[in-house]
Amino acid sequence: MIREIADDATASAAVRAVYDDIRQVLDTPVVNLVYRRLAGEGEEVLRQSWQLLRPAYLDGRIAHHAAPLALIVQEPSNVSAPALPAVLLPELPTVRAVIATYNANNARNLVAFSALLGLKPGRTDWPPLREAKSRADTPAVMSIPALPAFATLPDSLQHSIHRLNLFGDTGEEGAPVASLYVHLSHWPDMLAHIERILQPLHEAGMLTRWRIETSDRAASAPLPDLRAPAALRAALEPVLGALVRRTIPKMVPIGTLLSRVLTPHP
Repeated sequence: MIREIADDATASAAVRAVYDDIRQVLDTPVVNLVYRRLAGEGEEVLRQSWQLLRPAYLDGRIAHHAAPLALIVQEPSNVSAPALPAVLLPELPTVRAVIATYNANNARNLVAFSALLGLKPGRTDWPPLREAKSRADTPAVMSIPALPAFATLPDSLQHSIHRLNLFGDTGEEGAPVASLYVHLSHWPDMLAHIERILQPLHEAGMLTRWRIETSDRAASAPLPDLRAPAALRAALEPVLGALVRRTIPKMVPIGTLLSRVLTPHP
């Protein structure tokens, strides 16, 4: 089992210091799974990886290449999303804040870790992206609840998350569980509503296509200076490979879509 350090209370002082720096540099309350897994491999692996990536987060290069990924999902006029039940309206602002936080982090982290692992795109001839009329939300300035531990969730919620986690995935065994779904488990009825939105898109193959295109475009970012040394890449691949190749590329477009269809008005 791949180890992660999810709770600051269980982390060493050195890991907590890096986590705090990640939150400050990325301007986010969330330390994503990629970093929690790095910490599980030891303080030095986390420190080396973060030192390689930190300057490109600060100078805006990662954000520059991450921003266009939101354009892969165009206006959802052709998405027949079910109407949001009125009972879910009170929770919508916090749900949208959680989704916006993951959207901002996932796109940047996908570009960063694709470069760190030295990934190559499967194809480079995707058509030019067309600017959309609206863009995904920026993270709202509001507090969001803490990320629950997946193992502590009721079986029914774990089953729901496992079903959602198959949408847009490669279908191979051992898919890492997307943290966004775990975070949204605070609102079980919202998770069920999201499943109704995503299932037909998965069955039509749209989520898979978006995942592949997102992965290719992220891996095409010209950031050769972020490529980790061979020894570090060898250590990172079994820990992060599936996340960077499967989980984050599917969640970037899924998060973008959800930010556009989960609105108080149809």
